[in-house]
Amino acid sequence: MASQEFTYWLAGLRSRAAKCRDGDSLWHTAASQGLLSLAIPESAGGGGAGYEAACLALETLAQESGLSGTPFAMAAQAWACQEPLIEFGSKPQHEKYLTPLLAGAAKGAFAATEYDSGSDLLSLSTRAVRDSGGRWRLNGSKTFVTNGPTADVFLILARTAEGSPLTGLTAFLVPRGTPGLHIGMAMDKSGLTGADLGTLNIDDCALDDSDVLGGPGAGFAVLMHAMRYERAFILAPALGLMARALRQAVEHARSRSQFGHPLASYDTIRQRLVRMHVSLTSARELLHATARCADAGTLDHGRSSLTKLHVSTEFNRFCQELPDVYGGYALLPETGATALLTDAVASRYYSGTSDMQVKIIAEGLGL
Repeated sequence: MASQEFTYWLAGLRSRAAKCRDGDSLWHTAASQGLLSLAIPESAGGGGAGYEAACLALETLAQESGLSGTPFAMAAQAWACQEPLIEFGSKPQHEKYLTPLLAGAAKGAFAATEYDSGSDLLSLSTRAVRDSGGRWRLNGSKTFVTNGPTADVFLILARTAEGSPLTGLTAFLVPRGTPGLHIGMAMDKSGLTGADLGTLNIDDCALDDSDVLGGPGAGFAVLMHAMRYERAFILAPALGLMARALRQAVEHARSRSQFGHPLASYDTIRQRLVRMHVSLTSARELLHATARCADAGTLDHGRSSLTKLHVSTEFNRFCQELPDVYGGYALLPETGATALLTDAVASRYYSGTSDMQVKIIAEGLGL
């Protein structure tokens, strides 16, 4: 997609997203316009606009709609489900799963986290073993599965051999409706409104080698590929939420008066707004620079973790300042201040906690 063509495309997305009032309509609008395929090369059936364009589109989607959960859920599908399929999927798997995912005709979910196993892959309890007929028998459970309650296909990580996760994990593509796959209800949560998170119980699902992504033992490679993109870009929608909140806060400071003067005339308010602007700008600059690395084929895990850590940190700093611009009015839903703060807190934990990102970055420094 050429630069001018993308500019027109983005303007259309901005206009349509501003009219959406719920998550379902926003997903349909964005998917039908091609957002989920935007970063995908044209040779793989995508829009060919690249990662920076896709991040800008997710940012715009959140900024214009004001919805946090739906852009997050779309990003989770794009980075943790579609990206591994592109890299490791066979042609039949692309035809069966990737094509409908890119078109918005299906939803995908990546299921790796377990109750007692998040970043600790050695504790993964979901298992897959071959039966006497050569089929895989999958058993276990997953939690915090984004898109889980409504997904049409699940990318499930399971242990298939003992020892190192480097060779003992395998990724399976499991369609909704597979016998033995029990999909839980959407989890109650405080933030990310519009993103459905759920649980899976897997009871003796019978799968074939055609359901394995990347081959037996390639699960760790699949996971690392997914995390490289998800950590880098999962917070692209947060930039849009921050931009929207800053615009509204500036408008409030200009229009509301105290002691006969607009709030915007007081240095304490001006300083808060400037600090918020600095947080947004630095987060955006780093994320977009990281997207350009991905477009150039140079994105590595250290850069992804650095981006995730920095953007989530600045998101939280931004949201610590925001309520004090409104004072007591911050408690009212229409300001969005407390809801955004909840989303910011959550950003420190998904795709690996901030402490995990520090560990990865430190190892890259030789520490």
